[in-house]
Amino acid sequence: MALFILSFAFYGFLLLVPLTPFSAEGKIAFSAAMVVLAEGSFWLSVLILGREAIAKYRKVDWRSRLSGLLKRN
Repeated sequence: MALFILSFAFYGFLLLVPLTPFSAEGKIAFSAAMVVLAEGSFWLSVLILGREAIAKYRKVDWRSRLSGLLKRN
């Protein structure tokens, strides 16, 4: 389950790319590494958890959950 969550964290790191002090080549390499790590960890988690577990999380209505959380705060 940690790999599944970690895959979203790797994609979240892509938002930080413009803020890094790397050169343009470094930013491209960092972005590519984050995408490869995110996809790799996602598909590895699918292999470990199985299709049923991933299908369960895809069926969840995330928009209503997130809007409910935002309305509470």
